[in-house]
Amino acid sequence: MKMLCIGMMVCDTLLFPVPSNILSLDSVKIDRPSVCCGGDALNVAIGLAKLGNTVSIAGRIAKDANGEFILNECRKFGVNTSGVVYEKECATAASYVLIDEKGERHFLTEKSIFARLSGSDIDDQAIEEADIVYIGSAMAMREMDEGGIKDVFSRARRLGKMTVMDAAVNLEDPERDWLSFLAPAFMETDVFFPSMDEAVKITGQTEPEKIAECFQEFPMRIFGIKMGAEGCFVTDFREKRFIKCPTGLPVIDTTGAGDSFMAGLMSGWAEGMDPFSSAEFASCVAAKNVGSIGGTAGIPKYEEAFDLYQSFYKRQCK
Repeated sequence: MKMLCIGMMVCDTLLFPVPSNILSLDSVKIDRPSVCCGGDALNVAIGLAKLGNTVSIAGRIAKDANGEFILNECRKFGVNTSGVVYEKECATAASYVLIDEKGERHFLTEKSIFARLSGSDIDDQAIEEADIVYIGSAMAMREMDEGGIKDVFSRARRLGKMTVMDAAVNLEDPERDWLSFLAPAFMETDVFFPSMDEAVKITGQTEPEKIAECFQEFPMRIFGIKMGAEGCFVTDFREKRFIKCPTGLPVIDTTGAGDSFMAGLMSGWAEGMDPFSSAEFASCVAAKNVGSIGGTAGIPKYEEAFDLYQSFYKRQCK
């Protein structure tokens, strides 16, 4: 299958290990900084490519050093960048990722460019050439939230494409009723798989089953919640399951864990897995990814992830 990923494209500089009391210290020795790709659309696109899929990306960058780095990384992994739009008013999005001793990450970001991406940036040909159209960061890209997601997904569904959406926590609109605000986009979404924090923000509910009930009014095929180390919740609105993460693997950096999960999820569907098996496979991809520093550095080849999937989930079923 061919995938189109739409949304954030970021140049990340990773700093490790950063002590939790860094602001009270004068100087700290860290490992060599690592520059890598970040942002949900970019992470998912590279993850899909590493798992053997044909991938295109659409988003906004500027003609600067960070933008050129992103383009070069996409070319290295075989991600088609013909849908990328050059921004003239803002710089390419950049993050400085402080990774603590436990592998948790803390971001310093400059992301004004995110507000510039719109549905009109995505042309019909890019959608027509894809089998699955993925949009990351609902709640975090103003013009996409204000009709852009609905526009792109409605065009995709008219062409018979599967539409997949993720989200990002928005700290700038704390009082917004996101369930109502994003309802037009949800009406055009086949699969929605936010994190637990994002799902709570959208619905106001705190239990996975109650959260899922809030989406029954929309014609979604699959709804899920990424729950970090606890695994994930998945439902097709007929059956529901809690899926545990594989255990016994190292955790070094959780950057991009959710994005690698989404890449694994769509790769599972591309290989003919059902929603629950796809979520199990996605959990294996994410579990491998957090064993390396960087948003996509630990994503394995499809065969390696599939071996872990067979080993762990067959054992779980005994």
